[in-house]
Amino acid sequence: MNNPTGAEANDEVRAGIRAVLADLVQVELDPSADEIGLSTLYGQYDSLTVLDAVGAVEQRFGVSIDLVDDDLRSTFASVASIDELVRRKIADRAVLDVSF
Repeated sequence: MNNPTGAEANDEVRAGIRAVLADLVQVELDPSADEIGLSTLYGQYDSLTVLDAVGAVEQRFGVSIDLVDDDLRSTFASVASIDELVRRKIADRAVLDVSF
């Protein structure tokens, strides 16, 4: 699939986030729990895991996440919130045509 449609691209982003996080917490993530706080679901999802998640998400999606401006406590709280941040970063990059 070379140029996925909007819905397919969003699904790919969300699935990619789940894959990154699953590698970090060593548990397969359930898509029906995307809105639930990751620290609630996985005791091993602590502040150090969040930092690892930031690096893995940046690498996988080619985005840059600011540790202060992007408020990691809220943006990395759930799969859904990470997805929202990543899609915003990708859209910003497309508009500005530069890598963050």
